[in-house]
Amino acid sequence: MDLSKLSPKQLLEIDACTRCGECLHYCPIYSQKGEEGINPRGKIHAMKRFIRGQYGLWAKLFGKKRLTEEELKKFSDMVYCCTLCGECGTQCPVSIDSRSLWFVLKEVLADLGHYPKPLKMMKGHVLQDHNISGHDNTQRTDWLEGIAGVPTHRYQKEKAEVVYFVGCVSAYFPMAYKIPQSFVSILERTGIDFTLLGGAEWCCGFPLLVGGFRKEAQALFQHNIESVKSKAAHTVVFSCPSCYHTWLKDYQTEFRLFDSTQFLLTLIQEGRIRFIEKKVKVTYHDPCDLGRVSGVYEAPREILRSMPGVEFVELPNNRERCKCCGGGGLLEMIEPDLSATLAKEKIREIQATGADLLITSCQQCLRTIQSTARKMKLRLKTTYITEIVLMHMEENEVKVEEKEIPFIPG
Repeated sequence: MDLSKLSPKQLLEIDACTRCGECLHYCPIYSQKGEEGINPRGKIHAMKRFIRGQYGLWAKLFGKKRLTEEELKKFSDMVYCCTLCGECGTQCPVSIDSRSLWFVLKEVLADLGHYPKPLKMMKGHVLQDHNISGHDNTQRTDWLEGIAGVPTHRYQKEKAEVVYFVGCVSAYFPMAYKIPQSFVSILERTGIDFTLLGGAEWCCGFPLLVGGFRKEAQALFQHNIESVKSKAAHTVVFSCPSCYHTWLKDYQTEFRLFDSTQFLLTLIQEGRIRFIEKKVKVTYHDPCDLGRVSGVYEAPREILRSMPGVEFVELPNNRERCKCCGGGGLLEMIEPDLSATLAKEKIREIQATGADLLITSCQQCLRTIQSTARKMKLRLKTTYITEIVLMHMEENEVKVEEKEIPFIPG
């Protein structure tokens, strides 16, 4: 196993793990499976043993210990059985960035060909069709059919100041169509000069990164950067937290990047969005990739608090301690039953708040929670934050003079 992908910092982190077990209290997978090898401490300990077998005193005296195919498969199963929620890292007493460590370990395993079989199909779809669904990439804007009065250019202008990067799930899964439909309607009504990339938008590459296929993702990064440049845009807005974080961390561009909640809050503060009073009791679920991973906690809460008549109650576990819905890390693809079990736990927590409506700002969280609630035969009202903003907006918006859009931190 080649460890060259591990940075010096990560090698130190592996060695720094004291096996205190604090992470066990927060790992959603361990809470269900209870297996030592599958929790963060177990994974790091397995890596530590291997490193010592390869480079420690034993290796120098008796030669390097080679991992068998069976040992590699077992380790691969441990590493990939994870939602990548990142809660173990936020709670680690010695600040081990375990989530980044899992990504690198997946790269090592993918290079060796040890990754779950379902990821092979996903990889093929993304590389060949440029989306996770395997559909024709020209169908990325089919969701526009649900909007009345779509202009002839179908929001695909030659030039625009802002690019709305939709993402694969919202573009191809009907359960999530209302996300881009509502966001585009808001952008149109508030006078934002925006465009979609249409078929020129490729998967952001996040599913490949999660699978361990970082090298293959580079072509997607470059293509999407060039597609935005061709529009002469200076800003890219996302309604998918995974797309947002991937651009923020891996694309290394000079574009101004906004999550939809940050962008909406700016429009509210500028007076472009005003609300009518509608009474409803809501709670908010922090998506892992938007909250713990990207640090965006306050923007969605400020939006909800700015809406007259909206009573906002927090989930018992919120912000950095918000529990994963079970839809992250491609777990739904690898172990669907485990993903559903985590979603059921999340739904019970939501129900305990007594809220009329669950708000989130992640299309995957929305899909996972909604689909699980339906299987449980529960009537759980769930919506994306752009939908409630659109529903509560005044009918006649005043389009104010174009001005520089400031960056609103989480």
